[in-house]
Amino acid sequence: MKLHNIKILIFKLFIVCSIIIIYFVLFSPKNSSNANDKVDIGTSSFELFRQVVAYSYRDFVEKVDLKDKFNQTLEKIYNVLRYGGYNTKLYVVTSSGIKNQVNDFESYYNKIFDEIRNSQVDVNSILNSKKLSVNQQELYKNFYDNLKTKEGFLKFTIQSYCSSLDNYTEYMGPKEYRTFRENIQGGNFSGVGIVMFRNERENGEITVVEVIDDSPAFEKGIKAGDRIIKVDDKDVTQLSLDTVQSMIRGPENTTVKLTIKRDNKLIEFNLIRKMIHIKSIKTVNKDGIPIFRIKTFSTGTANEFLEAYKKSNSPSIFIIDLRNNGGGLLDEAVNVLSYFVGPNKVGVKLKRRNEIEQVFYTKHRKQIDYSKVALLVNGYTASASEILAQSLKDYLKNDIIIIGSKTYGKNTVQTLYNLLDQGVLKMTIGKYFTISNRDIYKDKVELDYELNINVEQTKLYTSEDYQCNKAIELLTK
Repeated sequence: MKLHNIKILIFKLFIVCSIIIIYFVLFSPKNSSNANDKVDIGTSSFELFRQVVAYSYRDFVEKVDLKDKFNQTLEKIYNVLRYGGYNTKLYVVTSSGIKNQVNDFESYYNKIFDEIRNSQVDVNSILNSKKLSVNQQELYKNFYDNLKTKEGFLKFTIQSYCSSLDNYTEYMGPKEYRTFRENIQGGNFSGVGIVMFRNERENGEITVVEVIDDSPAFEKGIKAGDRIIKVDDKDVTQLSLDTVQSMIRGPENTTVKLTIKRDNKLIEFNLIRKMIHIKSIKTVNKDGIPIFRIKTFSTGTANEFLEAYKKSNSPSIFIIDLRNNGGGLLDEAVNVLSYFVGPNKVGVKLKRRNEIEQVFYTKHRKQIDYSKVALLVNGYTASASEILAQSLKDYLKNDIIIIGSKTYGKNTVQTLYNLLDQGVLKMTIGKYFTISNRDIYKDKVELDYELNINVEQTKLYTSEDYQCNKAIELLTK
C-alpha cells in the first residue's frame, strides 16, 4: 500500500512538472511573438550594462556614486527622448544600497524601453519642426529608429552611462574595437591614410592632424586641419573617434565619401581605400640637424626610434617632434625615455583615487649620448607624448629645450576591459604624474619657448615652420 501511494505521488509530480515545462516552452518570452517588445530584467541582454557598471564601480579613477551616475544617465536618456517627441517620464533612483540601485535602474530602463516601443510618436514630424538639414533629419531618424531595438537602446544606455563618468571613458563594440586595436598595434590596414584627433575642448570636432604620404587622402588633397563632418553622407559630429575611424576604413578598393569642413566651406571627397602602413617614426634632416618625428606611440615605436637614431649616425644634437602626437601606448613612451636615462628610473607614477597605485620604471640601458636636444610640441600633443616630454625635461634639465605651444593637457590613462559581446570598455583608471609631480592637465608640459604657429596650415620643416627654425637656432648657436 505504501509503495502504491509513492508511485501515485511520483506520477502526480511528473504530471505537474510536465505542465510547468510545457507552459514555459509555449509562453515564455524567448518564444513569444512579442519577445522583442521588452528587455527582460535580469536576462543576459542587460548583463552587458551590469558588467560595465561593475568595472566602473571597482576601478574608475575616482570613487563612483552609482546613484548619482544612474540619475545622470536617466536624465540624459530623458532629454534625448523628449527631443524626439517622446513623452516619457523622468525616473529617479532614490534607493540606498548598490544592489537596490542597480535593480531600480534596470527596472526604469525596462519601463522606458516599453514606453519607446509602445509610443505612437511621429518622429519625422517632430524633427521637421526643428528646421534641421536633410542629412541631420536622416541621422536623427535612424538614431530614434535604432532606439526601438534591444541592441540599440542598450548601447545608447551604456554610452550615456560612460559619458557620465568622463570624456574619455567609452564603450566600443566589436567593430570599433578592431579599429582601435589596429591603431595601437600599427601594421597594415585598409583605409584612406589620415590621422585624426577629437578635441573635446573645441566643439569636439574630429580634426585631421596628419595625412600619410602617397595615401588616397594625400592624392585627393585632404589637408591637416580639415574637419570631418560626414562619412558616406552620415553626420559623424556626435560619434566617437573610434566609430568614425571604423566607418572610414573598409575593404580594399571600395569607396568612401568624406565631407570635410575647411575654412567654413564644405568639400566632398570620394576616396578609394587601399592598404596603409603607418610607421611611428619619420626622419627628416634640416640644415644638418636630424629631426625624429614620433607620430604616435604604438607597438614597436621605441625600437623604431632607436633604429632611426642609429641610422642617423647617433647624433648628439637633434630634434624630437611630438607635434600632433595624440599619445598611444605609455610603455613605449617610457621605453624611449629609457634610452636617455638608463634603467630603473621612475618613468611615470600612476595615481588611482589620489593614491599612488603603480610606478612604471625604465628598463632599457642608456643608448643615446646627447649634448643638446630640442623638443617640439603643440596643442595636439597629448597623453603619452606629454608624459615623455615632461619626463625628458625632468631628467635632462637644461640639456633639453621644449619649444612650441601649450600642449593638450591629458594625464589620464584608460585601460581596456573585455565585455560579454566581444566589445570592450575603455575606462579611465588613473592619472599619471612624472617625477616632478607636475599636473599636466592643469599646467601642460613645461615650455622653454612658447611659440605659436598654425601647424595645420604650415608646411612642416620649411622656412614657414618657425618652431622648427627656432629649435635649430638654439641648437646651433
